[in-house]
Parts: sequence; C-alpha cells; structure tokens
Amino acid sequence: MKNIRVVVLIVIMAPLLVAHRVNIFALVGGDSIVCQCYYNDGAPVHNQKIEVFRTSGEKLLEGQTDDAGYFRFAPGVKDDLKIVLYAGMGHKAETIIKASGLPEVKKPRVEKASISQKAVEVVPEKTGLDEEELRRIVGEVVEEKFSSLRGLIIREQRSTSLTAIIGGIGYIFGIFGLLLYFRKKRQS
Repeated sequence: MKNIRVVVLIVIMAPLLVAHRVNIFALVGGDSIVCQCYYNDGAPVHNQKIEVFRTSGEKLLEGQTDDAGYFRFAPGVKDDLKIVLYAGMGHKAETIIKASGLPEVKKPRVEKASISQKAVEVVPEKTGLDEEELRRIVGEVVEEKFSSLRGLIIREQRSTSLTAIIGGIGYIFGIFGLLLYFRKKRQS
C-alpha cells in the first residue's frame, strides 16, 4: 500500500517538476548574438547569470538576462561558443553556436599615416537613424522572430513531456507487475 502512495505522488508531481525547466534559444543577427531565456511555461528568466565559453573552455564573457529574459552580446571571435544559463536553484540550460553560423570578425580598418601622424580609424558614414531608433527596430524584429519560434518550441516540449509522463507511468506499472508476479511465484 505504501508503494502505491509513492507511485501516485510521483505521477502527480511529475508535471510540476517539468514546469520549471529553463530553456535558452540563441539567434545570430548581424554582428551580435541574441539569447532568449524562458521557463517551460514561456515566462522569461530575468536577471539571471549567463556565461559564454569558447571551444577551449575559456570563458569569453558573462552577464545577466534583462527583465524580458534577453541577453545580447557581440562574440568578437569566430569559434564554436557554448552559452550557459544559470537560473538559480539548480536550473541550468546550455546551447551551442557553431562557428560556421557566426559572422566574420571585423577588425577596424586603419589608414596608414605618416611618421608624424597617428593611425586614424575609419568611421563608417551615418545612416540617418540614431542608435536608439535602430535598437528599437531591431528589437521588434528579433522579438517577432523569437515569439513565433518560442511558441513552436513550447508546444513541442509540452507534447513531448506528456508522452514521457505517460511512458513513465507505463514503466512503473510494468515494474510493479513484475514485482507482483515474482512475489506471487515466490509464495507458491
């Protein structure tokens, strides 16, 4: 009877345990990488630590997600990157960005100067948009792309989780069936 209580408790608690899983989704856009971090129910993981590592294991940088669960950075290297999200209380998620998906690292162009002059970095021309306006436009586009992908991922995870839970219940009943079979056989 005690074993049945444990099984019932596991079956009831399994969906609650999966509900707080964290996810990280990274998208390369232009010269930067935008990461969106969210819980399984779609809520943003805000103000949590993120670390970015190179293939060698060297930490490239670290930072925190913003209030909407985003973290943006310019990698500055063309190497496979591992991005790790630490969402507290043991929650952790990782994703890998392959070097082939990263933009080429741009080195500043320098004009040669005479011995009496210092090298001068060439500054690109202004586009007519101020930085704040450009950030707003890019943010809207990225949010639109992320929201549709996030919805697909969440639906897929939920369906997979339900399948896993039902499969787990089947395994539990199978194990209990075998235990009862061997118990009955031993009593005979």
